[in-house]
Amino acid sequence: MLLKGALTSISLAIAAITTVVAVPVSQTLKGRQEDNTNGDGQVTWDKHTIMVNGERLFLFSGEFHYFRLPSPDLWYDIAEKFKALEFNGISFYFNWGYHSPKKGVYDFDGVRNVQKAFDAAEAADLHVITRAGPYINAEVTMGGFPNWLINMYAMARRSSPENDANSREWLEQIDKFLVPNQISRGGNVILNQIDNEYAVNTDPKYMEMIKDQFKKDGMDVPTIFNDIGAPNGNWVSGPGSVDIYGWDSYPLGFDCANPTVWGTNRSIHWREANERLNPDQPLALYEFQGGAFDPWGGPGYDACRQLVNEQYAKVYYKNNYAQGATIQNLYMTYGGTSWGGLATPSVYSSYDYGAPISEPGLMTPKGYEVKLQGTFFHTVKPFLTTERFEPKSDNSDIILIDGLADVNTNTKFYIAQHWNTASEELDAFHVQMETSDGKFKVPHKGKLVLNGRDAKILVSDYDFESQHLVYSTSEIFTHQDMGSHDVMLVYAYEKEDGEIALKAKSKASKVKIETKDKTVTQSALKKDIVQINYKHPNGTSPIYIKNAGEKDLLLLVAGYSSATRWWAPIVDSKSGNRVLIHGPYLVRSAEIKDNSVSFKGDIDETTDIQVVVPDNIKSFKWNGKDIKLKPTGHGSWKGTLNFGRPQVEYTDLTKATWKFSQGSPESQPDFDDTEWITADHLQTNSVTVPDTWPILYADDYGYHTGNIWLRGTFNGTSEITGFNLTCYAGAASAWVIWLNGEYLGGYDVGNQDFTNLNGTLIDPEGTNVISILLWTTGHADDWDADDRYKQARGFTKSELLGVKNQTIWAIDWKIQGNLGGEDLVDPVRGPYNEGGLYGERNGWHLPGFPDDKWEDASIPETKNRTGVSWYRTTFEVNIPEGYDAPMSLKFDDDTKTRYRSLVFVNGWQLGRYANDLGPQTQYYLPNGILNTKGENTLAIAVVAVDEAAQVGKITLEPYTILESGIPDVKLVESPTYQDRTQH
Repeated sequence: MLLKGALTSISLAIAAITTVVAVPVSQTLKGRQEDNTNGDGQVTWDKHTIMVNGERLFLFSGEFHYFRLPSPDLWYDIAEKFKALEFNGISFYFNWGYHSPKKGVYDFDGVRNVQKAFDAAEAADLHVITRAGPYINAEVTMGGFPNWLINMYAMARRSSPENDANSREWLEQIDKFLVPNQISRGGNVILNQIDNEYAVNTDPKYMEMIKDQFKKDGMDVPTIFNDIGAPNGNWVSGPGSVDIYGWDSYPLGFDCANPTVWGTNRSIHWREANERLNPDQPLALYEFQGGAFDPWGGPGYDACRQLVNEQYAKVYYKNNYAQGATIQNLYMTYGGTSWGGLATPSVYSSYDYGAPISEPGLMTPKGYEVKLQGTFFHTVKPFLTTERFEPKSDNSDIILIDGLADVNTNTKFYIAQHWNTASEELDAFHVQMETSDGKFKVPHKGKLVLNGRDAKILVSDYDFESQHLVYSTSEIFTHQDMGSHDVMLVYAYEKEDGEIALKAKSKASKVKIETKDKTVTQSALKKDIVQINYKHPNGTSPIYIKNAGEKDLLLLVAGYSSATRWWAPIVDSKSGNRVLIHGPYLVRSAEIKDNSVSFKGDIDETTDIQVVVPDNIKSFKWNGKDIKLKPTGHGSWKGTLNFGRPQVEYTDLTKATWKFSQGSPESQPDFDDTEWITADHLQTNSVTVPDTWPILYADDYGYHTGNIWLRGTFNGTSEITGFNLTCYAGAASAWVIWLNGEYLGGYDVGNQDFTNLNGTLIDPEGTNVISILLWTTGHADDWDADDRYKQARGFTKSELLGVKNQTIWAIDWKIQGNLGGEDLVDPVRGPYNEGGLYGERNGWHLPGFPDDKWEDASIPETKNRTGVSWYRTTFEVNIPEGYDAPMSLKFDDDTKTRYRSLVFVNGWQLGRYANDLGPQTQYYLPNGILNTKGENTLAIAVVAVDEAAQVGKITLEPYTILESGIPDVKLVESPTYQDRTQH
C-alpha cells in the first residue's frame, strides 16, 4: 500500500504538472488567413435560407460533443459518419469546465485540443455551428460552468463585474480557436450561438456583454439563439438580440419508459411563429430532438431508441420541413459518453441518447432514415425557396397535406402526414396536383397510403437532369446525370403502390420501358405524358425508360429497407456530382480518378453490392483494394464484398489474473488525516442553506468531483446518545458511514438519525471518529438561470444528539476529495477523471502501479467485501488492420447487495456502475484510450453501500465487428503511475 510517504511524493507533482496555461493559438491552428482577400467567406440570409458565399444552403446539421469522446482521432471517424449520413453541418458545444480546472488556468491540449474538432469537420466538408455558452447545459455537470465558478459570489448568467470578468475570461480563451476557424478566415464556422436556452430570469446586459466580447475578439459570422419551449421571441429583437433567431423542440420528451406513446398532434406551428416573430429570417431549429437522455434507474437507451426511432424521424422531421424549416440541427446525432464526473445527476455514464449514431459509433435505422432525407434536400434544390399553398385532397379529415411551392420554378411539394401524429392506422388518400402540364388526381391508378407512423414528401413539376417529372407518389432519394442517361432512385414501403408521370420529349406512345419487374405497367396519362405504375419491391427494381427526356432514364424503384442501404456519395464537391452504391453497412466517401471509382466504407457481413456510375467508369476499389464487378447494363454494376473472418482477440476476464486490495483505510479511527483540509468555514456561497455549522460542502474546500471523504471527531460524554446527519447531493448519490471503524449503514441523500449509540459504539470517555464516504454524481445545471448549479454536495446538518449546550465545534471535521483539488495532479485526464478515493489519490487506477504485493483474487468475486475494494488486472486486445471492433466492458450480477463501481481503463474513468439502480451495465471503451494492439490496464473500484458486496461477472466484448475504412486512431498520450511519482 502507498501510505503517507507516497502521498507526499505524488503531491510534489502538483506544482510541476498543474501550471497549465492557455495553449498559444499559434501552436494549435493550421494558420488561417487573417482576412479574406478573395471576397468569399460570407454568410448571408433571407426568409428562405442562409447563403454561404452566395449559395443557398439547407443546413442539415447534427450535434457532437468532442468532450464526450476523449480520443481525438475518433472525431474524424464520427465526422465521416456525419457526412455519410448526409449531414452538411456539425454543431459543437464548447465546455468551459472541461478546459478550466482552476480560475486563470486553461487547457486546450491533448483530448482538449478543440482545433482537432474543427479539423475533423473540415476534412469531412462539414459547416460548423459554434456554441461556446458560457452556459451550455448539455446534461454536463454545472451545465458546463467550471467547478471553480461555484464559489463566485455573483450570480451566473447575470451582468455584474465579477460574472462579466469570468465569462470574458472564458470567451477570450475559446475565441482563440473560434475566430480563426470562421469561414471569413478560411475555416468552416458559419454560425455562432450566444449563450444557450436563455429564456428564464434573463438579463439583456448579460447577452450584450457576450455579443460584445465575441465581436471584440473577431467573431463576425451571424449570431444565433435557441429559444426554449414555445416560440416566445426571446432575443429576437431589442438589447441582446441575435441575427438569426430559432428554437429548441423536444416534442416526445424523455419518457423512454413508454416508448410507444406519442402525442396526438404537432404541438407547435413553427411557420406561424416564424411569420410573426422573424419573417425576414429562415426558419431555424437549432436543437431539435434527435433522441432522448435516460436517467439513473431508467429503462435504458434501447427503449429511448424505440421512442425516438426512424418512424419518429419520418413524421416529426418532415413536419418541420412542411412548416418551412431550412435549418435543422439534431440533438444529439452522436451522443458519446459522459466519462468520469462529466455528467449531471440526471444522466449516467452513457450518453447514447438513442441518437442516429450510437455510443460506440454504429449505424442505426434512424441514421439510415436521416440519410434518405438529407440526400433529398441536397439534391432537390427547389425545396430551398418555397412559399406555402393549400393543396386539395380527399380524406382530409385524416390526412394533413402541407403544400410548398418554389418561388423560382413550377415545382411543388406535398408533405403528407396523419392529423393524429400518433396514428398507427393504414389510410389511403389522393392529392389534387395543379402543374404546368395540367391538373391531376394523384395517383391516377392505385392509391397513396400512409401506413401508420409515416410521412411522405411528394414532388410535382420538377425538372431534373434532362427529364421533366410531372409528379411522383414515391419519395425521391436522389438523381444524377450519368453521361449517356440519367438516373433517379425513388422509394416507399414494400408492397405500396407507386406511380410516376414523366413528360415525353415527343409522344407518350414513343416512350419505351425495359424491366423484369412484372408489376410495372405503362400508359399515357396525356398525349405527351407517360404514366408508369409499379409495386415497391422487397429490394430495388430497375426500370429503364427510353425517349422520355433528352436522355434515357434509369428509374430505380426501391422498397424502404432496400433504400436505406443505398448511398450517394459526392465525388466532386464543386459540381455536387454523385455516384450510387447499394449494400454496404456504411459508405464513408467515394472518389473518381480517370476511369476508376474508389469507395471507402464498412461492411458487417459478406455483402452483395450494386454500383451505378457514369459511362466511363470501368474499374472499382473498396478501401484501397481492387474489386471485381460485372456490368448489368445502363451504367449499373454488381458484385460482392467478401467479409473476412478476422481474428479479433481479447482476454477472457473471467480467466484473468486479478489483484485485490482493500481501499478504505479512512474508515478506521487510527487513520492519519493530518494533511486533510479542516472543514471550518462558517459561510458558504452555495444556494443550499445549512442547518448547522461548520460548512460541510465539498466545493467550499476546492473538491468538486467524484467521491468525498469526511472525518469528524468528538469527545464522548455520558449525555451523548448519537448524532444526526443530513446529506445533500444529486440523484443516485449515496453515502456510507462508520463510527469508530464500525459500519453504520449506507444511504441515499436525506436525513438520518443514529441513536442509542452511547455505551455501545460511542466511547463516553474518549475520542470518537465518524467516517463518511460520499459518492456524488455531479452538480445540477443552471437551466433556469437561478444559480442552481451552486447546490451543495455534502451535509447540511451534523449535530450530536442528547447534548443540551452543543456548540458548532461539537464535532471537528476534516475533508478530502481528489488529490490536489483544483491543482490537478493529472491535467491530461483533467478535472473530472478522479475523485477522493484512497486508491485514486494514490494512483491505483493508473497503468504501471505496482500491485504485485496485493492479494490474488477472481471476478466474479466469491467473498463479501466491506468498504472500498480495488481490483486490478491487465488484458490484451488485438484488432487486425482494416477492421473496427468497438469494445465494451459488461457487468452481469444481481442487485441484492448495493454497491457502486468506477471503471478505469488505462487510467481513464470510463464508467460509473450502480448495480441497484442501473440501467447501464455495458461501458464503451473507445479506441485511442483502449490499446487495440496490445496490453491494457483495468482497475475497478467497488464501494459497498450495504455492509458487504460481491462483484459479479465482468466481461470484455465487442459490440460488433466491421471490416472498416475507419481512419487511423493513435493512442492518447497519458501519464502512467511512474510519470506521476517521478515529478
